[in-house]
Amino acid sequence: MFGYIRPLECELKVREQAEYRAHYCGVCKAIGRRYGQIERLALSYECAFLAAFLTALSGGSGYSRGNCGPRCYRGKRPIANPSPAVDYAADINVLLAWYQKADDALDEKRFSTVMSRAALRRAYRKAARRHPGLNKELGASMDRLHEIEKGKIASTDEPSDAFGQFLSAVVLHAPNLPEAERQASGWMFYNLGKWVYLADAWDDREKDEKRGSYNPFLLNGMAESDAEFLMNITLSETQKAFDLLTFSQPYGLIENVVWLGLRSVQRRVLGQECKAGECGNAQPAKERTDEPL
Repeated sequence: MFGYIRPLECELKVREQAEYRAHYCGVCKAIGRRYGQIERLALSYECAFLAAFLTALSGGSGYSRGNCGPRCYRGKRPIANPSPAVDYAADINVLLAWYQKADDALDEKRFSTVMSRAALRRAYRKAARRHPGLNKELGASMDRLHEIEKGKIASTDEPSDAFGQFLSAVVLHAPNLPEAERQASGWMFYNLGKWVYLADAWDDREKDEKRGSYNPFLLNGMAESDAEFLMNITLSETQKAFDLLTFSQPYGLIENVVWLGLRSVQRRVLGQECKAGECGNAQPAKERTDEPL
């Protein structure tokens, strides 16, 4: 379920694009510093967004110019300094990667998937020790999701609710989340999680049908218009919660993701034509490179 929470590139200001890349690189370096170099391969756009979101909400992160080891030929670029937001996003990246691989192992049962999960075991245990309460909640949400899948429940509400609770727990356990912003942040990420699940399930219909995997859209034979309606509801609730937040730093990047990036990804998932100005972000959600933008 990675690759859906991202900005609309062609609408980003130069400063916002640099900010996004800085958080992406900052989280990558934090993973290497806290867990090791191999774990950096699991870096996701979602955790770059999480770091940028928490930084804009609570402040406290600066930038320094530095190199990307594998791409030193590109010269120095701004990289987010170590901070509670960046370090927490690095921890979350490891936990998300672990649970994603666990879910893939149940669906695919491929040797490569099992081995990639085994490679994350040491890092996962370290992240779980750092956030035991969060890890317990994430595990409970994933166990519930697996039970729903095992029971072949045709409803889209139950599995999307489980993943919504999953993402809500992620933001509510952030160490630097302002108390006044907890309710709106929790509701925003809950609905964001529901939207991600729905978008991913619709995106995977063809693949799931071929391998006989669980997919609520296939089980209930839902039409595209109905699927779009459900995604629009969760996206609308995400945007409403976002509007209730008070940011302490410029938040144009976060606003771009919530109001433009998610909607653009949804149109691509549904196979709809891009609107004017979206040609710069026409890459399918699943066909990602290993760096932002």
